[in-house]
Amino acid sequence: MIPLDYLRVVRRGREIRPRYLGDEALARKIIDAARSSKTLGEFRKAAGEVGGDKKLARGLAHVMEQHMVVEELDTRLVSRIRLEVFKTASAAGYPQTPEERDAVFQRVAARLGLDVEEVKRLFTKAYEENREIIKTPEIEPGELVALYNQALIQALLFKSLYVKARIPNAPAVVKSLIRAVKGYGLMYIAEERGGWLEFHFDGPVSALRQTERYGTRLAKLVPYITSADRWEIEAEVKLRERTYMYREKWDTAPRLPKSLPPSEQFDSAVEQEFYRQVSRLCRVEREPEALVVEGKVYIPDFKIGELYVEIVGFWTPDYLRRKYEKLIKVGKPLLVLVSEELAMATWKELLPNVVVFKDRPRISDVYKYIKPHCVSSSRREATNSQD
Repeated sequence: MIPLDYLRVVRRGREIRPRYLGDEALARKIIDAARSSKTLGEFRKAAGEVGGDKKLARGLAHVMEQHMVVEELDTRLVSRIRLEVFKTASAAGYPQTPEERDAVFQRVAARLGLDVEEVKRLFTKAYEENREIIKTPEIEPGELVALYNQALIQALLFKSLYVKARIPNAPAVVKSLIRAVKGYGLMYIAEERGGWLEFHFDGPVSALRQTERYGTRLAKLVPYITSADRWEIEAEVKLRERTYMYREKWDTAPRLPKSLPPSEQFDSAVEQEFYRQVSRLCRVEREPEALVVEGKVYIPDFKIGELYVEIVGFWTPDYLRRKYEKLIKVGKPLLVLVSEELAMATWKELLPNVVVFKDRPRISDVYKYIKPHCVSSSRREATNSQD
């Protein structure tokens, strides 16, 4: 994703589209600038001198920078060194000569138990521009252009009121998207329409708290959507107090990256702990096949034999209502693990298989629910091994 200051768009009435890049010439210059630079400051200066559209060059440079390996520093140590240097210099009456400045660094080094040259080096690292580039990515101009065009879409969706995405019902793509949605804590509704799955996401510009954080997470979904063989995106976007419609699909979009970003194995510590405990007893399938409930797509967190398990965390009241309506219509053996703060009476009355937990579910609380299915799961494994 690129900063909104670097977003380039084309407006036609109420329609809006990113000003995609097709020519690779400027991307090639940015790559050359990165490969010839030793620090971030050198790269940024060189990228600003490549010519052409300044906003475009800065956007390409920002994308390139996100794929660089830059030296890692102990930021707390850097801050402490700078504080100690300024305090020591102030006490000495602010040194004027190289010898006096060296004396300040020597005092600080002795106080912190560090080498003098290391103190001098880290003193300059408080400024990001002075950090060294360890490795530039092995990237071709066409790849950088594709990443830049993807970043444009992400920046545009950062200002959306809502986003609709349509992808085929392909298990691998759907599961990776759902995993990302859960991991980022996004609110959505999914429906099946004519062999497609349609996802509706509330946008960050709608009435939500933590708008910037939510917008960033929503923008991160773009690679999961566009990695599908076929896809469509529709969004209502608000820029400078005006609203626009953005529509894009797989056969009209420019070249975009197809590889998915790495994902976490578990969406939360609660899920991870539940899996760790139960998998000792029997086979646990994480995020099994999707269930369609009256046109809604539902992917449970786990499956034990024929028992589906759903772990409910904190959500807005509207999302809870939708989740509740979906769960009671599944029509399959279901165990719901719900946080104590969400243990409303309606859950207990209408869903008998509910376990309320405070911090994390305990195996002693859920065992009576999973035991019958745990046995059937073990038998299945034994049957499969005999085959």
